[in-house]
Order: sequence, then structure tokens, then C-alpha cells
Amino acid sequence: MTLNKITPYLTILFTSLIFSCSSDNDSAATTTTDPTLANKKALGASARDFLSAEQFTSMNVEIAYVEGFRPSNTTLSNLRNFFSQRLNKPDGVIFTETVVPASTVGALNRDEYTKIEEDNRTVFNVGDELGVWVFFTNENSESDEGNSRILGTAYRNTSCIIFGETLRDFSRGITGPSLTQLETVTTEHEFGHLFGLVNLGTPMVRDHEDETADDDGGETPNKHCNQDNCLMYFQTVAEATSTTMNGLPTFGEFCLEDLRANGGK
Repeated sequence: MTLNKITPYLTILFTSLIFSCSSDNDSAATTTTDPTLANKKALGASARDFLSAEQFTSMNVEIAYVEGFRPSNTTLSNLRNFFSQRLNKPDGVIFTETVVPASTVGALNRDEYTKIEEDNRTVFNVGDELGVWVFFTNENSESDEGNSRILGTAYRNTSCIIFGETLRDFSRGITGPSLTQLETVTTEHEFGHLFGLVNLGTPMVRDHEDETADDDGGETPNKHCNQDNCLMYFQTVAEATSTTMNGLPTFGEFCLEDLRANGGK
């Protein structure tokens, strides 16, 4: 999903700007002997693996970034708290940092950032440890068009990309939001899609999938929440790009019900 490509596509209209979050499904063609096959499934396929301790009791999150685009220490601390609050991982969550060479091709498309992952990812599922890839790139998304800006995209079952240059575009200036705020909200929203929200591998307890939010990414339906106080609401990231929030957004009541019913907290 894209945060804005927060995947599924999150398209947000705010002060004449549209931010989209997209989720690109990928069932990559690989042979059964590929040891990374379990990390190349469709988006949402590992939702319960994230939430419960049934198969994976710990998680290793590879924080990959281009030099100069490392997420702030506060962002990483926020993510640790986020995982602790929502995931059943009794053996803990660790972060592995990987520096990725800067891209020189310009704005990235799906094939390009998937290739970057395949060339640089080192963390995969091992035993009872779930492996995750989160890439903070120095580029924008090639799917940006006009006023539509993609902040992040969850595109495989354990993979997402955060478009660091786009976040910086919005954080620059006296009245811009903090970069840490944008990193946190964007990344947590994308993890919401990896957790199977909304109706993306994690069944809904009560129907709360937004039927009306715009989605220029071509994904149907758009996989966002219809509660406007929820992290998974389609306008949540747009608000983060334009305001200093009084506290970070969290999952709403209905999304929390879904997570808890499927092994989460």
C-alpha cells in the first residue's frame, strides 16, 4: 500500500494537494527453492504472522536507507512503541540498519524499488523470527502526477517503501510539519496495511472499509477506514503533512477490533 502510496493507494485532497497511499500486490514468480519466497507474497498475506505469536514470536525489521535519509531516532522509538502496543511478539522486535546506495535514476517505479530490495535486503524469515524490509529512499515516486503525491507504499507481504524526498518537501519551511511526524505517521500507516488493514488479509469484525475515498492507484477497493479519527483513514496522512498534530494518530475502534480478533493486541 502506498502511503500515499501508503499501499493501498491513499489519495488525499488537502489545500489543492492530493496525497496517495497505495498498496501494490505482488505474487512474484519464484521457484520453490528460493529461500526468500516467504517474503515475496501478496500484500496482506502475512497479516496474522505480524499480529500473532502462532508462527513468529519475534520480528527483525530491516531499516534500509540512503545516506542522509535515515529516519530519526524518535521515529524509530515511535515504531518500537507502536509494535509493542499492537503485536504479540514475546521474544521481542529488533531493528537491523542497512545503508543502500543512492538511486540515480530519478523518481522510482515499482520495478525499480523492487529491484533495489532484491539487491540489498538481508533480513528474511528465519525460524520463528519474521523478517521485514522498510526502505527510506532519496527519491520520489514515479506515480506522482500533478497534485498527487505518494509518501509511501506497502507492496509485498513484508515490504514497504517510504519516499524520503517527498517527506522532506513537505517538512521544509517555517510552517511545515516536522520530518519525524511525517516519517512516523507514514510508516505506521503503511504497517497498518502490512497488518492486513483494511480488509486486506485481516477480516473485518464490523464493516468499516471506506467506499468513497479517491484512489488513483487503480486498486479496488481502496483498503482504508471510514472512521475519520483512525490512522487508516484516507486523509490522515494529508493532515500530517499540513499541521503540527496534537499527538500522533492511532488505530480507531473498528481497526483495533480487527487486529485483536486476528491475533493482535
